[in-house]
This record gives sequence, C-alpha cells and structure tokens, in this order.
Amino acid sequence: MSDITKYSIQIISERKNNKKTELKASKERIYELTQNLFSPPETKNKMDLMMHHFNTGMAAYDGIMTGVKIYRRIKEIFSGKKHKKLS
Repeated sequence: MSDITKYSIQIISERKNNKKTELKASKERIYELTQNLFSPPETKNKMDLMMHHFNTGMAAYDGIMTGVKIYRRIKEIFSGKKHKKLS
C-alpha cells in the first residue's frame, strides 16, 4: 500500500497558521531591509550627505539609461525591420 497522508481540519488550520506567521516575519524583514536601504545615512558631515545624494542620483540616472537602452534593443528586435549588415 502507498503512504497516503490523511488531512484533517486541525492539520490544515495549523499549517495555515504556521504559514501566516512565516509570511508576517518575512514581511517585517522586507520592511526593515527597505527602510535600511532607502533611509538617508546618519552623517555628521554635510559633505558626506551631499556625496550620498549625488551617488543616489547617479545610480537613478544609470538605471534609467540602462532601461532606455534595453527598451530600444527590444523594440528593434520586435519591430520587424531587417537589421543592417555590416560590410
């Protein structure tokens, strides 16, 4: 005979409660990580704060430019135009 797991309402509700607590802990962890990632750094120096803002701006610009380049390549692939041959 094969092993068949019998489910009861109690087992299902226990598993459901366990998964809810795991999900809540995971959600709290994600919230903490995003708060640490996007919160401004605690600095005593104005120059460090200014450099942090500059680095954040450059990272945003770099992300946007990368997205635009990827969009153009995908658009070129699916546009149906034949690619130019390099002679």
